[in-house]
Amino acid sequence: MTVHETEKPDADTPPVTPGDATTRASYQLYFTSGFYDRRYPSPNRTMWRRITHLLGPDAAVLDFGCGSGRYLLRLQGLVSRAAGFDVSPAALETVRARAAASGWTDLAVIGPETTDLDHYIEVSGRVDLVLCLFGVLGHITDPAARADALGRMRAALKPGAGRLLISVPNRARRFRSEQTDSARDGLVHYRRRTDDGQDVVLHYQLFDPQKLTRELTAAGFALERLSCESVLPESWLLHNGLARWIDRLLTPVCPVRWGYGICAEASC
Repeated sequence: MTVHETEKPDADTPPVTPGDATTRASYQLYFTSGFYDRRYPSPNRTMWRRITHLLGPDAAVLDFGCGSGRYLLRLQGLVSRAAGFDVSPAALETVRARAAASGWTDLAVIGPETTDLDHYIEVSGRVDLVLCLFGVLGHITDPAARADALGRMRAALKPGAGRLLISVPNRARRFRSEQTDSARDGLVHYRRRTDDGQDVVLHYQLFDPQKLTRELTAAGFALERLSCESVLPESWLLHNGLARWIDRLLTPVCPVRWGYGICAEASC
């Protein structure tokens, strides 16, 4: 099954939480179709360098919204403890299978309920680093649910020592036509259609640096750094060596407002 990238706004779709039926069904199809892995087969190298910079000795890491594991599974052998949480059963099954194939027997794969994450933290303890990358937060379009997700990330971190690395889609660079068609403040809805006619309905809350800062501060985080996740589109970087080279030069020097995605590092 191939998913085409035709996108159209769906402005009448209500906001969703990370665990509702619409979101789960969309992500189930997104991952089972194989489209996600074809489009995003590996980590963004700029973000991977940030992750490794933040990893201390014997670090414990939680990947919140781990998807099929493109960041999480690269941590094998680099951390003392790791866990991946996602609301998609298909994503969780993929991560479990890939971890087993690589011999990573003690990787904790958590979900699809948020209570599963609460139980893991209660039993296993808090972590040094939480990752929430490439728009995971943006797919939680209900503000209260987004605040709850940020609160859970903060609660998962070791007080005083824990760090959050998060990235969100930049409103100035993403889905410009959908924003024109929508009356909502940076909230867009769009569809991707499979060859057999099924719609993958996706929702995005877009951000600017000020909005991301406000939401992190409201959740009790202390913002330490804002930067570009990348300047060129993510899919270009993962399929084109020249694009990766250009982006590596541009990303460190470009203003945050020019980023394809906005990256924040914060402490609790």
